[in-house]
Amino acid sequence: MSIFLRSQVTPYIILFIERDGSTYLTSLLMSHPHIHAIYERFAVLKGKGVTAQEQLAWADEFYRVPLLSRKSALGFKTKLVDILDLDGFSDLLLRRNIRIIQMQRRNRVKAVISRINAARLHELSGNWNLYDESNRLPPMEVDLTQFERYLKEREAADNELDDYVNRLDLPKHKIVYEDLLVDKDNTLKELLDFLKVANLPLQAKTLKNTKDDLREVVLNLDELQERYVGSNYANMFDEVLV
Repeated sequence: MSIFLRSQVTPYIILFIERDGSTYLTSLLMSHPHIHAIYERFAVLKGKGVTAQEQLAWADEFYRVPLLSRKSALGFKTKLVDILDLDGFSDLLLRRNIRIIQMQRRNRVKAVISRINAARLHELSGNWNLYDESNRLPPMEVDLTQFERYLKEREAADNELDDYVNRLDLPKHKIVYEDLLVDKDNTLKELLDFLKVANLPLQAKTLKNTKDDLREVVLNLDELQERYVGSNYANMFDEVLV
């Protein structure tokens, strides 16, 4: 069993927007024997009605590494909307010298479709992510007005996360969800190098909830796509990577 000195342990945070593949990535990291990775504890604490000070106190204790550790990296993931005190959290990250992993999804159209589909899955199974193939849902018809609203929200959230991360004077590494899909091994190798841990094979527990070909997911895709002809989103509807 490996033992690491406090100075050998890398603390990290995964900052993301919903449907960026952060659960998939965290599940992969959890399978590494030298990484302590957990999910969205800030969201859980926020749901319990804790104060901003209590939320920060939890994070401060979480990153308090013992002199000897069985893990060489530790971290969790959070959305900005679940951080009750953004300035206070920034101060904590700087004080603890936390490495920043920023999740990003280039295809905003698919991010929005995934958001809508995940809500359906949650209503059926209680989970926002697919763990059992038997829970995969049939194709759906997308509400055009809802899609447009979600797309605008997604663009604003992307810009907000970029601004927040850029203001942090800390080591940063960007993970693009599409790269994780098409080049998993190299994408993970770069991440594990950033975390200063051994490059070992990793396996996730989650399944891809929304198929990559949107024609297998959205019944009224032509009608939806027609609204965005000539826009920056036009080519995102037909993209199929896996």
